[in-house]
This record gives sequence, C-alpha cells and structure tokens, in this order.
Amino acid sequence: MKSFPLNFVDSVDRTLVHLRNQNDVVRSLFPAIDPDFPSLRQSAVVHVNYKHATAVSLKRKVAEGPSSGWIITDTEDSAGSCDPARFLTTSLYQLGMDRPELIKFLALPPMLEVLIDSRRTRICGSNEALSLIPGSYLSELNRRMIQAGN
Repeated sequence: MKSFPLNFVDSVDRTLVHLRNQNDVVRSLFPAIDPDFPSLRQSAVVHVNYKHATAVSLKRKVAEGPSSGWIITDTEDSAGSCDPARFLTTSLYQLGMDRPELIKFLALPPMLEVLIDSRRTRICGSNEALSLIPGSYLSELNRRMIQAGN
C-alpha cells in the first residue's frame, strides 16, 4: 500500500505478509473460528480521529455490498462515539495506509470486537471474551506490548 488512488506494486511479498498475519490473528483465538477475509474494494466506517487514536475499538457487523462491516472507534472519545457526525466512510485500502497495524485484524468474522490500547489487545465475541491461545501470534504481541510498557 503505497498511495491513494491505488498504485499497483508488482510484489506478492506484502500481500503474503498481510494474509499470514490475518490468518495468525484468527488462529490465535479459542474457541477456534474461521477467517472472513474482506475485499480490498470494501469500505469501513471510521471515527474522525482514527488516524491518531491511541485506543481503538474495531467492531465488525455482517458485510453488506460495498461495506466490509468494520467500524473503527476512538474509545477515548466516548461522547463522540455516539455521534454519527463523528464518523466517515473510507476504503479498506485507505485504512491500511493510515493504520497499517490494524490490517492484521481485518479477517476476523462478524460479531467480534477488537479492543486495542497501549497495554494489550483483547477480542470479544457477542456473548463472551475469546481466549488467546498461549504462545499464539496475538498472545506474543500482547506480551511484547506489556514488556514495552514496563
């Protein structure tokens, strides 16, 4: 992801890294779930502060047409999170350019929420928190975040 509008770069390396990271995130969860990869052509609804927010929530609804179902919220703007005027629609491509560290979560299926802050990443289902498999990709990312915070 180099520029917008799309600029094709003849390389499969980054695509494979993104695919592997997305799959590793899904495979980090217990109970096991299947990935649901969105299309690069789809969009996401994002909070106006999404580019610089230090604590974010990523919730996914069922994809419909051009929408991937993803909604990204700045969790530190609790009042603004209820104000539709504080949200806009952007392409997943633009989201990836603006927040490349969020790309790894995009294959999580609908009805899940990812909560990210400076201390750790948590993933919750509609009825329960999902556990991270010890030694998994997300488990190790959380361990690194905790060590970096000390």
